[in-house]
Amino acid sequence: MPGDDSLFTTLIATAVDGITVIDERGIIRVFSQACERLFQYAASDVVGQNVNMLMPEPYREAHDSYINRYKTTGEARIIGIGREVHGQRKDGSVFPMYLSVGEGRLNGNRIFVGIIHDLTELYSVREARDAEKAFLASIVESSNDAIVAKTLDGVITSWNDAAERMFGYKASEIVGKPITLLFPPDRLVEESEILAKLRAGEGVHHYETIRKRKDGGLIDVSVTISPMRDASGRIVAASKTIRDITDRKAAEARLQSLQNELSHVARLTEMSQVSAAIAHELNQPLTAILNYTNVAKRLIASVNPASTPKAYEAVSKAGDQAVRAGQIIRRLRDFVEKRESNRTVEDINLIADDAIALGLIGAKSANIRTCIKFADRPPPIYVDRVQIQQVMVNLLRNAVEAMSTCQRRELTISTVAMDGAGVEVVVADTGPGIAPEIGDRLFKPFVTTKAGGMGIGLAISQTIIESHGGRLWMNPNSPGGTVFHFTIPAATGLE
Repeated sequence: MPGDDSLFTTLIATAVDGITVIDERGIIRVFSQACERLFQYAASDVVGQNVNMLMPEPYREAHDSYINRYKTTGEARIIGIGREVHGQRKDGSVFPMYLSVGEGRLNGNRIFVGIIHDLTELYSVREARDAEKAFLASIVESSNDAIVAKTLDGVITSWNDAAERMFGYKASEIVGKPITLLFPPDRLVEESEILAKLRAGEGVHHYETIRKRKDGGLIDVSVTISPMRDASGRIVAASKTIRDITDRKAAEARLQSLQNELSHVARLTEMSQVSAAIAHELNQPLTAILNYTNVAKRLIASVNPASTPKAYEAVSKAGDQAVRAGQIIRRLRDFVEKRESNRTVEDINLIADDAIALGLIGAKSANIRTCIKFADRPPPIYVDRVQIQQVMVNLLRNAVEAMSTCQRRELTISTVAMDGAGVEVVVADTGPGIAPEIGDRLFKPFVTTKAGGMGIGLAISQTIIESHGGRLWMNPNSPGGTVFHFTIPAATGLE
């Protein structure tokens, strides 16, 4: 085994951390190679010099007094303890280090052995982490959305400025309180559902609901909640982002109201265009009722027993015509009525049947040959019946008008089941077709091919179909004319 001097020399030469030895006067006796790298001094430059040359001010000037105080009082502030301090390199730059000092005796004299670990990299990581935390904190505090943290028991642990503005509670009032303070009574059940999802490791994304302010006012909000994990990956809390969507909801309500109003105007416009045909259509059953009633009166007046079955038949036919007139009036009233959107599960064939009865009023007198092809058992759809009827009536009336100057007048109305995914409705005419320069803009507001048209029917129709999750488009018919298609997805969750 090598001698003690050889072992010490090897230790000093190979140690990763800096090792220095000073005497009780603070004079450097040993300066390892690692110290040379750390402080940029050669050992020959510092051995025999006061160790305070390796310290920045104000520690450099005060260092000798530290040693004297320790020798006098025995009070250790770093010796035998160790702490984070700063060293100064030859070029004057300062770096962080962890200094642990041990005391010993050599040849009867007191010596101090210092172990120096460079903390520059650790400080860089710390500073980056602190900067990241500060950056994230600034994002949280400057956010227009309320950002709230809570425990898995639903207790609020943090509350940003936006949350104060949104809900009216100061952080000092709400931190430590249950999050359910923000819930209206009829929404309390939501919290248990949310906590169950969080404990299962699931988040909640853009959930629209209602929350309560400190003053009792209700606001529409969109909530996103994410589980928070500790270093081991265990879910320990939740972060909640709350966005006030009250203005958006109000704007959507106003837009829906305007859309309903515009749709109502469009239906009235359609009816004004077919009013003469409606009058003619109603006149037929009313005239028939009058004729059958007169026949019945004459038969009854004849007091001839043999005429009784004929009188009964005439009255029955009069009743049938009255029902027919009533159906026309009912369809017209339902179609024109101003109302809020109301979606129900419907059969596209039944909707199409009513739409055809309205849309093709007067078609026979215009010598239009109609072919109707309904799908067998199409999937149910979840729609506003009158709105979809409105789209079909608009397409049918457009087709009838387009063919008014054509010799060949054929109209085909089809419903097609799309493999359970929904339904497609097709309205094809043999009119003159639509010029390409118009076709590209056909579904934009105020674009029309009619001399007196408003140009809103197809724009409204497209809005209605897209709001139902479908698509409305057009392509040329062969050998001439136009084909309009629209799709509606199948209702989900239905047997």
